[in-house]
Amino acid sequence: MSRTYDVFGLPERAAELVPVVGEKVADLALTGSAAHPIDLIDPSRLAAAPA
Repeated sequence: MSRTYDVFGLPERAAELVPVVGEKVADLALTGSAAHPIDLIDPSRLAAAPA
């Protein structure tokens, strides 16, 4: 089974963040969890933000 994961929404300094975000996405895709906290890249954080 083939799977594709898209990651987007990185700021102007994305080149500095790509290795870290890539590692987190790979961890999530392969194991279902991440070795480090991922709260900052959790999309559900946007739903909890006050208007």
